[in-house]
Amino acid sequence: MKIQKSLTIALSIVISPFAVAAQSSKAEQEVRAFVAAYDKAVASRDITFLQHVIPDDYVFTGASGRKSDRAQVLNFFTQQRDKPSARMISLKHENVLVRAVGNMAVVTNDYTSQTTPIDAPTAEPTTYTGRHTGVFEKRNGRWMVIAEQDTEQTHDDKLMERQVTKAGRDFNDLMKRLNDGRSYAELETSGDLAALQRVLATEYICTCGDGDSVGKAQELESYKTSHISFQSAELSEQKVLAIDNNAAVESGKVRYVALDAGKPIIIIKRYTRTWVSWGHGWQIVAQHISLVNE
Repeated sequence: MKIQKSLTIALSIVISPFAVAAQSSKAEQEVRAFVAAYDKAVASRDITFLQHVIPDDYVFTGASGRKSDRAQVLNFFTQQRDKPSARMISLKHENVLVRAVGNMAVVTNDYTSQTTPIDAPTAEPTTYTGRHTGVFEKRNGRWMVIAEQDTEQTHDDKLMERQVTKAGRDFNDLMKRLNDGRSYAELETSGDLAALQRVLATEYICTCGDGDSVGKAQELESYKTSHISFQSAELSEQKVLAIDNNAAVESGKVRYVALDAGKPIIIIKRYTRTWVSWGHGWQIVAQHISLVNE
């Protein structure tokens, strides 16, 4: 009896690790299958699926450190389903590791994604790389997403500066077209007003040469009464400095040759613009303009 008891204990010591490993392997397979389904739901904006697997105590910490709860995340996915701001070109997960113990699991992976703005599909793609960590729990027999965190790697400053340099030149060309003497209806038909709508962020504010502050709506509205016609817009002294992964500052000088009510004039402006990339391509969130006397 004593020998049998000792043997049982000995066998338990030997067998237990294998039993745990088998149990862990089964849980890992379940988690990997769930993560695949979850990724598919996120990519397709399957709100019904997401509502079932994201509980009330869910927390997401983004690359910027900002925390979002269940309602905020579901609202974001709903908006992206109904009115997407970006088009996903590619998304790749690598080095996926699953650690499952009982009803809990942690998944880590590297990710690389490329996107372009939905309304500017020919724009240079933006590449995001980083690390992702997800915490999952099996509740009432079903795996759920409890918490996620993204850590984004530093972007290539030189690439960002090239992108904003081009965006700044394109914006200068757009300003010349918007002030070439056409009517408001013609500007709408040409798509130039829509281009301005895209490039100005919702939060856009301009401190103009006269010291007044103008928002996005006012900027768009101003073309209904504009009476200046630009003949040329010469951009010079353009400089761009990347601030972080999603922001850059551009400065420069523009010399306009224009007609004001038929009278030729020269306007020289110095400007400073703050550009941001929040999933809509590069947009201007603020700019300051000062008139220069020749």
